[in-house]
Amino acid sequence: MAIAFEGMPVLTGEAARRFVEEVDRVDSLPWKELPEGFYDDIDECINRSRKFVREHEELGFRSI
Repeated sequence: MAIAFEGMPVLTGEAARRFVEEVDRVDSLPWKELPEGFYDDIDECINRSRKFVREHEELGFRSI
């Protein structure tokens, strides 16, 4: 089943050309491997945020 989204922006003209040019540029960059533990800091930050929300829910903080 397809759903049509009304009001979705469509790139045309110069904006579309620049977008495609940037996609091509990024696609041509060399692929880099992520270092070991790359997501560890992000996971720690998320866990601290969740802990903060749990500890402060009575003040109106809510998790999403």
